[in-house]
Amino acid sequence: MATLFWKMNVLIFLTTCLPATDGANILAVFPMPAKSHMAVHSALMTELAHRGHQVTVFSPFPEKSPIPNFTDIEFKVSYPELLQNSGTSDMLNIKKFWFFQQMQFYWDLGIRLCELFTQDEAFQKIINSKEQQFHIIITSAFFQDCVFGIAYMLDIPVIQMCSFGGTKWMDEWVGNPSPYAHVPNVFTDFGERMNFWQRVINTLSEIYTKLGRLFYVIPQHDAIIRKNLNSTNIPSISVLEKTTALLFINQHFSISYPRPLMPNTVEIGGIHITPPRKLSPDLQKFLDESPDGVIYFSMGSNLRSSNMKNATKEAFLQAFSKLKQRVLWKWEADSLPGQPSNVKLGKWLPQSDILAHPNVRLFITHGGLLSTQEAIDRGVPIVGIPIYGDQRYNLARVVSFGIGVQLDYENITTESVMWALNEVLNNQSYRKNVQRISRIYRDQPLSPLQQAVYWTEYVIRNKGAPHLRSAALDLAWYQYFLLDIIAVLVLVAVCVPVAVYYISRTIIKKVFDTTPRITESVLKKNE
Repeated sequence: MATLFWKMNVLIFLTTCLPATDGANILAVFPMPAKSHMAVHSALMTELAHRGHQVTVFSPFPEKSPIPNFTDIEFKVSYPELLQNSGTSDMLNIKKFWFFQQMQFYWDLGIRLCELFTQDEAFQKIINSKEQQFHIIITSAFFQDCVFGIAYMLDIPVIQMCSFGGTKWMDEWVGNPSPYAHVPNVFTDFGERMNFWQRVINTLSEIYTKLGRLFYVIPQHDAIIRKNLNSTNIPSISVLEKTTALLFINQHFSISYPRPLMPNTVEIGGIHITPPRKLSPDLQKFLDESPDGVIYFSMGSNLRSSNMKNATKEAFLQAFSKLKQRVLWKWEADSLPGQPSNVKLGKWLPQSDILAHPNVRLFITHGGLLSTQEAIDRGVPIVGIPIYGDQRYNLARVVSFGIGVQLDYENITTESVMWALNEVLNNQSYRKNVQRISRIYRDQPLSPLQQAVYWTEYVIRNKGAPHLRSAALDLAWYQYFLLDIIAVLVLVAVCVPVAVYYISRTIIKKVFDTTPRITESVLKKNE
């Protein structure tokens, strides 16, 4: 047994840690100006470069220092530019959007993003280069479906990386079974065990999303890619999306819900999490000298705490001033009027490293997936304040797992904040639960990064790995749901009894018919 264990460890080391023998030329397209999304993507890209692959990354976030085998092409775009004509200039306002408005917001965001980056001069130079031949394209699966057209034009396989837990339409790219009965829409707050009305809403939301993509989103992406790539021969995205070689989803069944996945769908939940790094002296001192513990408060990279409503800010300030614990708050402005003496501010804070400190007792978060994963990995319970996207979904799991509580941003008061903080700080079940789930999550044969590296190189080695593709992708919708079979069976079930009935009736009448018959001879005799 010991020998087998040793051999397995050597194999894992050889396949995931040593540099690749045949370096590939990889194009990565991550145009979304969201640092949290880029944290997922850059973890894989830098590791692939370290393994000897030539990596070209087109994104709004170039690396701060040069990396061997790594070429940055900066995409100069900002959120304000991207949010033009979206109906809001502040992401906090999306909280007020209902489901259909949120989907419209994301669809328009993706359309705007594709329009901008496919027109970009630097990007045009990359894809039209005669000197550079790419072997594969890796892109962010976040409403930028036009990348499928780029992969088609370059004639290379495409790997999609989803920085959150995946969606139904991504499942359709690779053929993942995704029953509405127990796989909830990630833009809802439903769990895997839905009641009747939740299943109704889940079904209707998925039908709306499917029809919206088919008749609104995809036609516009088709038009953009054909115009900006100057080609009318590119097939529709609705066809190209089913050529996806591999789908990475930033989730893991231990911190999500068990569900069926095809072999070309790989869970890499927590890929961005690294071992804790040394904190700056002032942060280390602040955390070390907090005998009653520290509450860490951050609304993520896309939301700004400093943009909160005055009443919401005041509620937090009043609540924090009553605590014996210290508070470390990611605050993007230069000052905070009324700042209590136990509160320390920072415009940018190393979140994952802070959460790893043993004195951190609680994490107040917007419920972004990366933040939720970091809290679970570090074993820190949560008070969640969802705003948009998958945050309600993520925090619904937090509550169902018993590792935190949730507040409604629109109804935050000093009393509700005090209740949430006291509930999680004083009830040790939250910390015990999150530490238990953390142990389960960490119990994996390979790290998420090793998984991602292995499967990326697997697709490269096997020329797109078409053998992983499910035959379900080639079935018509009525074939996939067996409606043609059901129709035939219903027809047989109806026709056979009817036929038997009429045949039996005819036979019985012939056999048991006692009506006197007048023969021809009798008729002649009577004449």
